[in-house]
Amino acid sequence: MNVNGVLFVEIYVGMAKMVAWWHEMALGFNLKGVKEKKGEYGQEITYWLQHGEANILITSALEPQAHDIVSFVDRHGNSIKRFGIEVDSIDETISLLQKNNAIISCKKIEEKYEVEMSSSISIKLFDDNEITFVERKNCASPFAGFKKINKNQSKPYIRKIDHLASVVRINEAAFWNKYLCQILELNLIQTIGEEFFANLLSGMKMFVLSSPKNSFNKVLVEPLPEKVKKSQVDIFLNHHLGNGIQHLAFEVDDLISSVEYLKRNGVNFTHVPEKYYEELKIKSPELPVDLLQKANILCEQEDDKILLQVFTEPIGDRPTLFYEFVQRINDYKGFGATNVKQLFKSLEVHLTND
Repeated sequence: MNVNGVLFVEIYVGMAKMVAWWHEMALGFNLKGVKEKKGEYGQEITYWLQHGEANILITSALEPQAHDIVSFVDRHGNSIKRFGIEVDSIDETISLLQKNNAIISCKKIEEKYEVEMSSSISIKLFDDNEITFVERKNCASPFAGFKKINKNQSKPYIRKIDHLASVVRINEAAFWNKYLCQILELNLIQTIGEEFFANLLSGMKMFVLSSPKNSFNKVLVEPLPEKVKKSQVDIFLNHHLGNGIQHLAFEVDDLISSVEYLKRNGVNFTHVPEKYYEELKIKSPELPVDLLQKANILCEQEDDKILLQVFTEPIGDRPTLFYEFVQRINDYKGFGATNVKQLFKSLEVHLTND
C-alpha cells in the first residue's frame, strides 16, 4: 500500500465550535469549511481546519442519538478518534485490507456534494480509534460535503503533520506494531527498550514505524512495569481510560519563531528542567542553548543534522492529548531517542531537588 502521509486527523470533542475557534485563535489554523450530516446514529457537525498541508477535523454530536461520538468523549475526553490516508482506489484498498486481515469497522461510505465525490472505509485501531482510507475526486477538503468558508487566511508556519504518537498498555505494542506494519506496509525503524532507561526511576518502551519513503511515521509507546515512578505514558493510560493516540506532531520551518508566535496567542508549553540545558551546553556549546531554553525546546544533534522539539501542555482538561512541534534541520530523520532519555533523567533530578 502506497502511504503518502496523513490526509487528516479527526478529533471528537464535546463542543466543536469552541475547540475549532481555539485552533484558529491560538494555533493559527484557517477554518476552511463546515459539514453537518446524519452519522451512523445521529446528527453531527465537523469543522475543517487547515494550516500548510495539515488538515484537522473537529467533530461533535448535535443530538444525543449520536452516541458513538458522545460515548467516546465521555470516556476519553477531547481526543483523536481517527486519522485518514488518501488512496488511489478504494475498492483495491478494501481488497488489500481484507487480504491483510484488517479489522473493518464500518462499510464503505460514498459521499457527493456538487462536483466533489469521496469514498472511504475505516478499520479498527487500538480500543476506540480508526484509520480511514479515502479516495477523492474533485475534492479540496478531506471528504466531499464541506460548505466552504472564505476568510482571511493566516500566514502558514506549519508545513505538514510530521507524525502521530500512541500509547498502549503493557505488552500490547508488539501486537499493534505487527498489525500496522502488515496493513500499511510500514517498517520498524527504531526501538527503545528497557536497557535505554537503566538506572532511571521511570521510562518507557518506544517503537517508530515508517513508510518506505518516510512520508508516514507512527510512534508507539508502552509503560515499563518495573519502574517505581509513573511516567507520562502511565498518566495517559489512566486518564484516557485505555489505549489511544497521545499526541500529534507538526513540522515547522522555524521552531523558535513558531513558539514565540504561539506563546503570544496564549499557548502553554511543558517546562523542561534547567538540568537538561546545562548538559546540552556541555555537549553542544555551538548551539543557541539560551534561546532553546527560553522556548523549552529540546535538541538532538547528529553531525550537521538537528532535531528541535517542543511540546504543548494538554489541549483539554485531562492530561492526555497534546501537540508537538518539530523542526528537522538538514533532513534529520530520527525521533529524538536521546532527547527522551535526557528529559526523563533531568525530570528525575528536578523532582528530587523539589
